[in-house]
Amino acid sequence: LLVLGVALLLTTISAFSFASPKPIKTKLNTCTPKSNNNENLESSFSNKRRDFLKRVPSALLGLATVTTLTKVPPSLALDASSPVEELPTKQVVTASFDAIRYELLDPNGGVSYMQGRIDQQDWDGLLEFTKTYDLELRKKRMGTAKKLFQDKDIKSKATEYANAVTFDLIGINRSSRKGQENVEFANKYLEELRGDVTKFLSLEDTIQVQS
Repeated sequence: LLVLGVALLLTTISAFSFASPKPIKTKLNTCTPKSNNNENLESSFSNKRRDFLKRVPSALLGLATVTTLTKVPPSLALDASSPVEELPTKQVVTASFDAIRYELLDPNGGVSYMQGRIDQQDWDGLLEFTKTYDLELRKKRMGTAKKLFQDKDIKSKATEYANAVTFDLIGINRSSRKGQENVEFANKYLEELRGDVTKFLSLEDTIQVQS
C-alpha cells in the first residue's frame, strides 16, 4: 500500500515536472517590452505551481483513502484471545430442570394441583389457575432451562415442546369454562401436558457441562 501511494505521488510530481515551462528562446521585439515577457513567464509558472499544489493534496488523500479502504476491520480479524463461551456447571443445569420436575411430579406442583381441581370438578379454581400458569411453567421455568441448550436443533425441539405446553393449558382452560366443563377433555389435555413436559426434560442430557 505504501509503495502504491508513493508511486501515485511521484506520478503527480512527474506530471508537474514535465509540464513546467522549458527555457524559451525569444527574439526580443522592440515593440514588445521585455517586462511583459517576464510577466507572462512568471504568470505561467505561478499557474503551474498552483496546479501542482492542488494536485499534491489530492495524491496524498488518494493514498490515505487506499490505505483506509484496504484495512481489515477489527471485527473481521482473528483474535486468538477471544473468550470461548463458558459451559454451565452440572449444578446449574440440574437446578434448572429440577424446577420443572417439581411442577410435573411433586404433590405440591402445578400439575398435581390441576389434577385435583379436575377430580373435584372445581372448574372455577381450574379456570383461574390455567390463566396464569403458562407464565410460571413455560415462560419462567422452561424458558430458563431452554437457554442452557447449546445445539441449535435441540433448542428447536425444546421450543416446540414448550409451545405445546401453552396449547395444552389452553385446552384445559376451555374445558373448565362455564357451560363447557368437561372432565374427559380436561384430563386429556392435562395428560398431553405431562407428555410434552417429559419430552422437554429428556433433552437435559444433551447439555455439555463443565468437567
